[in-house]
Amino acid sequence: MYFKNSISKVISTGTLALWALAVSAQNTDRYAPTAEPDRIVLNVTADPSTSMAVNWRTSDTVSESFAEIAVAEADPRFVSKAKKYKASTQKLVWEDTPAANYHSIIFDNLQPGTKYAYRVGGEGGWSEWIHFTTAGTSDQKLSFIYYGDVQVNISSLWSRVAREAYAKAPDARLAIYAGDLINKANRDAEWGDWFRGGGFIHAMIPAFPTPGNHDHFDTPEGINTTSVFWRPQFTLPENGPKGLEETCYYADVQGVRFISLNSDQVDVSEKWTQVQKEWLEGILKNNPNKWTVITFHHPIFSPKTTRDNKRMRETFKPLFDRYKVDLVLQGHDHTYARGMVNIPMTEKGAQSGTMYVVSVSGPKMTDSNIDRAAWIDRSAMYTQLFHAVNVEGEKLSFDTYTATGELYDAFDLVKQKGKINRIVERIPATASEEFPAEIVRFKPHAGNPVFKGTGDPKTWDEKIRERGYILREGSKYYMWYTGYTKAKGDSMKYLGLATSDDGLKWARHPKNPIHTTLWVEDMSVLKEGNTYYMFAESKNDIAHLLTSTDRIHWKDRGAIDIRLKNGSPLSKGPYGTPAIWKEKGIWYLFYERNDAAVWLATSKDLKTWTNVQDEPVLNAGPEKYDAFAVAFNKIIQYKGLYYAYYHASAFKDWREWTMNVAVSKDLVHWKKYAGNPIVGNDSSSGFPLFDGQQWRFYTMHPDVRVYFPEK
Repeated sequence: MYFKNSISKVISTGTLALWALAVSAQNTDRYAPTAEPDRIVLNVTADPSTSMAVNWRTSDTVSESFAEIAVAEADPRFVSKAKKYKASTQKLVWEDTPAANYHSIIFDNLQPGTKYAYRVGGEGGWSEWIHFTTAGTSDQKLSFIYYGDVQVNISSLWSRVAREAYAKAPDARLAIYAGDLINKANRDAEWGDWFRGGGFIHAMIPAFPTPGNHDHFDTPEGINTTSVFWRPQFTLPENGPKGLEETCYYADVQGVRFISLNSDQVDVSEKWTQVQKEWLEGILKNNPNKWTVITFHHPIFSPKTTRDNKRMRETFKPLFDRYKVDLVLQGHDHTYARGMVNIPMTEKGAQSGTMYVVSVSGPKMTDSNIDRAAWIDRSAMYTQLFHAVNVEGEKLSFDTYTATGELYDAFDLVKQKGKINRIVERIPATASEEFPAEIVRFKPHAGNPVFKGTGDPKTWDEKIRERGYILREGSKYYMWYTGYTKAKGDSMKYLGLATSDDGLKWARHPKNPIHTTLWVEDMSVLKEGNTYYMFAESKNDIAHLLTSTDRIHWKDRGAIDIRLKNGSPLSKGPYGTPAIWKEKGIWYLFYERNDAAVWLATSKDLKTWTNVQDEPVLNAGPEKYDAFAVAFNKIIQYKGLYYAYYHASAFKDWREWTMNVAVSKDLVHWKKYAGNPIVGNDSSSGFPLFDGQQWRFYTMHPDVRVYFPEK
């Protein structure tokens, strides 16, 4: 057996303690150590087919602890064959955390593909007997689990993810954690939550953790380093660069080289960047394995528009390309995104053979600045996920599951001799059938914005506001929009018209503003015969109907009269953001009240509108992205289903908006797209428009932008 003797180059061995940092008080009682072993975790070694590491904790009254191991048998008398080994023990004293002894051992000389039983403890008490199976050979199927950030509410909400993952992949030979295992690096209570959340699973599936920024802290001397708990409680391969032991390392498992990089050290130190670069190139150049999987915390390509890990990308992506890395698993951004087809490449005409994935397994979700960037092939927000990956021969299969065990996304990477990996999309049929990619997956036009306010306070449309509307007639595009000046504030909102031959370059109408007697915004326009019908929000958020025969001159027909289902008037208050649909002689009007929900009323004569039901047809939430505001912008019908495109906000003060979509069979019952938002970054008031060849997508807040389908 091999015993772990080195804990850290920053923290001295023996008593690992000493700094008194000003951090919030910890709950020192809930997870206080006892004489019985707890926090048992299995860890990968450089070769988990012949060895396995295990760590556990006791109170500091237990000066020595042991591990016993035997080949597992159904006959309970196997325990008589168990071999007993003394563990390496080190004491950790940290602030007001109760002193504890951390014990570790590496079982070696094991047989590949064999189930073992082990237990840990001693006179103060023993753990239960726990099973693990060593890795097999490179010709056998390999399964592993990948988790994005765990971080917060671990025992209460991440625990369900860990259990679903174990149910889906009980034969996993390792579990990758892409950083931020907890929120505050040195809070013992949070580590207690992590061990409680994973329970016995931690002791059965070897961990392959990479540290995130929340797993690091700064010492009083200004040295950035991993948590004081990291090395005492994880025994990981010490085959990385000197000074980055057990954070930068690799393991070879059944024909796959798994590599951990310490991206937090890259973020803070040029020295550690270059050290890791040289080390990584060495182990990629001399790699006998068919597949290569790399994990670290800070993404090469970020789903957040406010983040860009340029040093990571410029340092490591050239190596990923040169040595044909297959899969890069990351965290940090608290959302899900993966991409390979549209990854930017240095060489002209080249395509990436590396799949980049960002994910989140815990409940902390990104609230803002998320956009479906060009590199992203598939994404999700406000969704706890885990990933079960299988590698067999020339194929790697990647399955993404939600916290409730539903398959959300899937793809295969297939090896091709002399070529980059071929990707085979396996997006679940229900998702692709209900929400076809061509109407929900868009990428921004490089020339955005295509239209905006003049910026001149002397003009009536210094700024444009909220939802306008675009109709395409023949080969011409007509856009109605609302303009105002900042100087006048909310005094009046005028209606303008712009035209275009391609929907990209717009010319303001010479007679603008075309309507000045009624406050007009958030309009929806439908042409019936020779008449244009505009349903628009007016002052005090009251919906009006206007008509025109030439698109320029509009007559106000008055406020729309909406009645409850029993015929009585609506209660006083706003009803705005009207979205219109007409079918079989019936007009359908979707409207919101205080943006809290969407209702539906119908009419045959455009005079009186009656609610289909007095309850909303779409409510805000419970998803976070639309928790505080929802309003329909446009309805389309596609492949026999109805689609409502709606803007929403995750914030009570509506400081940021997103675009989303829902589907319905009857215009009354709506199902939200699991991939919402389809457009973020505070671009809203949007809708799709068919341009004769494909659906394109326009947003009109705070300026006009166009998006084209992802290929």
